[in-house]
Amino acid sequence: MNPDRALVLEFLRGGGAPLPLRSNPLGDELGGSILELDAERGAVVLAFLPHDRLVQGGGVLQGGIVTAMLDFAMAFAAHAVVADEAFSTATLHTNLLRPALPGRHIARGHLVRRGRKLLFAAAELATEDGKLVATGSSVMALAER
Repeated sequence: MNPDRALVLEFLRGGGAPLPLRSNPLGDELGGSILELDAERGAVVLAFLPHDRLVQGGGVLQGGIVTAMLDFAMAFAAHAVVADEAFSTATLHTNLLRPALPGRHIARGHLVRRGRKLLFAAAELATEDGKLVATGSSVMALAER
C-alpha cells in the first residue's frame, strides 16, 4: 500500500487528531501534518511549517516549495477517495499570488472530479492568518491495471 494512503487511513482511524506527514521525507522536511480529512468529499486540510533551510536569499520560500505544499494537499485529497489504486501527477499548475514568508501555512486541497482514468484536483495555500499565497491545480492519472 502507498505510504501516503496508509497515513490517510491512520488519520481516519485516529479520530481526527493532527498527524505528521511522516510517510514522506519531504513532508517531514516541510513540517507537514494532516489537520482535517473528509473522505466522502475528497477534501483535506494540511498544515506546514517549513524548515528554515528552505528559505532562499530573499527571505521567502522558493516557488518549488510552495508548489510542493499544494501538491501534497491535492495528492492527499485524492488518497482520501482512491482506495487501492495507484496514481501519479500528470500535470501540475501553480499560481504564486504573493511571497511565501517563513512560518506556518495552511493548505486546503480537494478533488474536483474523478473520471475513469484521470483525477482532477485543486488546492489553496494561505498563511496561518488567512492571506492567500498560492493556488494550484493538478491532473493525476490512475495507473492502468
